[in-house]
Amino acid sequence: MKHIFITTLKQSIESWLKAFPQLTTIADVVSADVAGASIIWVHAQIEQGNQWRKHVQQILTFLPSAKVIVLSNNPEQAEAMQALELGAVGYLHAYAHQHVLQEVYSVVSHGGVWLGRDVLKHLITLTTRGNPQPDATEEILDGLTKREREVALEAAKGNSNKEIARALSISERTVKAHLTSVFDTLKVRDRLHLALVLQGKSAQGHFSHDENVQKDSLNKLHLNS
Repeated sequence: MKHIFITTLKQSIESWLKAFPQLTTIADVVSADVAGASIIWVHAQIEQGNQWRKHVQQILTFLPSAKVIVLSNNPEQAEAMQALELGAVGYLHAYAHQHVLQEVYSVVSHGGVWLGRDVLKHLITLTTRGNPQPDATEEILDGLTKREREVALEAAKGNSNKEIARALSISERTVKAHLTSVFDTLKVRDRLHLALVLQGKSAQGHFSHDENVQKDSLNKLHLNS
């Protein structure tokens, strides 16, 4: 797999090299340089301002099928939302651990989107305005065990596995097992999709233009837990 990192750094960050020893770094987007790359990492550096936005747009113009991941020196919710709007499928800290980088790669290469917990919670707030009807929620959760229901309701809030484990006094491994069962039983993809289902809403066609959210990416959202 060809990994290209767009950055002005003269030397790659150590975790990048450990995660992808054969990576290639370039300072600007040139069609010949990015040709054939399926995963392209764009470094959002504070001193470069909004240059990263231009890079994302250029990459997706040259390679519409490319999966672009934004690595930010100063991650923040607004910037993450901008990245999604532009078409990026991943957003995380530029100095994330090598194992996190490898997991991000695994998620996006299989069609998922990688975002942090705070961004996911914000998206859930945007897309699940209003309160679900208790009877409808009970009907949706009818096929789950009592514990699975508890886990499902916590996950639908955008809580991470660690937060759910703490709230329900169970292990993270148990949370993961319950979530796997919940997603399979309810035929949902992720926490956001679960939240939408419990609201009686479809993940497709729900987002307004004003919310500036890329619908296709949100259909396969992954929470960095």
